[in-house]
Amino acid sequence: MDGKLAFLRENRIFAGISDAERWWLANSTTMVTYDRGSVFHMPDQKGEVLFILKRGRVNLFRIAPDGRKLITTQLHHGTVFGEMAMFGQGLYGCHAEAAADCLICVLSRPDLTGLVMRNPVVALNLLEELGVRLHACGSELESLAFGSVAARLAGFLLDEVDAFGTVLGLSHQDIGERLGIYRETVSQTLGRFRNEGLVAVETRRIRLLDPKRLLVIAQL
Repeated sequence: MDGKLAFLRENRIFAGISDAERWWLANSTTMVTYDRGSVFHMPDQKGEVLFILKRGRVNLFRIAPDGRKLITTQLHHGTVFGEMAMFGQGLYGCHAEAAADCLICVLSRPDLTGLVMRNPVVALNLLEELGVRLHACGSELESLAFGSVAARLAGFLLDEVDAFGTVLGLSHQDIGERLGIYRETVSQTLGRFRNEGLVAVETRRIRLLDPKRLLVIAQL
């Protein structure tokens, strides 16, 4: 319980609510664990719930008519998501998959409605969060519509790089699913980057050797 309370206290969606409300929220949410690769929400799943990602990463993805998996969003620690019609937000035909081992708090619609009615600041915080996410989606759509494969891949690597200049834990298939392109296309483009001295490619490890040139490519 103490760990759940600390997490809810740190989450900006619930900033401004009283300690008594946090206790109620901690008692009302169910903690669920999902192993990496588990799909815990399907497009035809009924029922409105709020998911609060406490630990791990979640991919929201669709399946294309040709069977390809397209990851539309990757969510990280502290993110709130789910089927919330009252805020005009939902998963809209997406699957939700644990991209890493996850710990998730689940809140039902009746409990969320009661919380919002008692604490309008929660609604404002949720709307602000959804606005930020909508802006990010717009940027991703612009990249998909106008960016070349090389530009999108360069931008992706720059977004994912860690403090040591490395992108870790992603296969070519993973990257393709994130960018909506074929694995073979990812491999070919990374091969070009490697030949040009921009990256060093190893198994599930890509070292960025020339971030400045990658940034130029990303902006083309």
